[in-house]
Amino acid sequence: MQYRVLGRTGWKVSELGLGGHEYTRFLNPYHFPGKRKPEELIGSEQLLATQRPRTELVRKAMDAGVNYFDTGIVEEAQSLGLALKSLGRRKDAYIAAETMRPVAKLEEFPKSRWRDAILEGVEERLRVLQTDHIDIFNVHELAGDYSRDRFEFVIDVLKEIKDQGKIGAIGAAEHQPRFLAELIRKYDCFDSVMIPYNYHLQEAREVLFPLCKALNIGIVVMKPFCWPNYGIPFFHFCPPALETGRNTPAQISLKWILRSPEVSTIVPGTNTIAELDENLSTFSREGKIDERVLRRCLEIALSPQGKEKLRKLCEEEEIARVRFHIRGYARRALAGAHED
Repeated sequence: MQYRVLGRTGWKVSELGLGGHEYTRFLNPYHFPGKRKPEELIGSEQLLATQRPRTELVRKAMDAGVNYFDTGIVEEAQSLGLALKSLGRRKDAYIAAETMRPVAKLEEFPKSRWRDAILEGVEERLRVLQTDHIDIFNVHELAGDYSRDRFEFVIDVLKEIKDQGKIGAIGAAEHQPRFLAELIRKYDCFDSVMIPYNYHLQEAREVLFPLCKALNIGIVVMKPFCWPNYGIPFFHFCPPALETGRNTPAQISLKWILRSPEVSTIVPGTNTIAELDENLSTFSREGKIDERVLRRCLEIALSPQGKEKLRKLCEEEEIARVRFHIRGYARRALAGAHED
């Protein structure tokens, strides 16, 4: 495992991190509404019943040198907290956490309650992570329902919490790099940013990377595989006969992203040991990056052939070959529903 410095934090983080999105266990209630509401905690009995494979995945990642762990929705924080506690390895991990859309959420409260709402959100994440500090607290989705007053309030309160030692750094998790760049120019309040960057979504390299380099802001990359359709790994559109050399399409994507020296770490959502092993093998596989593999997958995904593949991902006979969440996102893509 190789390490890079995460901007002004000075922390040496592994080039490969571990993302959340544990769709194999619980579907994201933001994208697949059901009985469970967003931010509703998973019952301890249900969580423990499925925790052992996740703990083993975290253990194996850490044994391989992974030290950066990203959590988003609350179940991811619950699961990581359980894993690190049972392994006794909290001190070996940098944890990133967030609450969902905190700036937009303040609109639900009178201004007299804003500070309490932010504090409660951070305290809940500390509690479910079973830790006394969060290394990076990300402000999630700033572009949606943005308000300057609410944004400035959130940042001011997070700075207070940082001074108390409950969080180590303030970050941003945003899907709109151009909007994020404008915020950074005005406020310069983030120690790191987490953004989508991949062969399909390259805007960040032009509008955000030079700015982050100049201001020494760390860059964490999310969505290295789920492009151009949200929630569906691009390699589902890789033709069987396509020559990929000594690297798999996923490994080519990771190596392509790491060609940018501004990137500190990548946090792919990782659900199985097989996925983790493939990601880890990126760093031991030699061979040049064949960008034509990524180009061909993108061409197919954006063509009528790609739409046909989406239809197949929705069909009943595909159940044994694809996960339920992928079928769900395929249906959303065909229906014209898009996620940032």
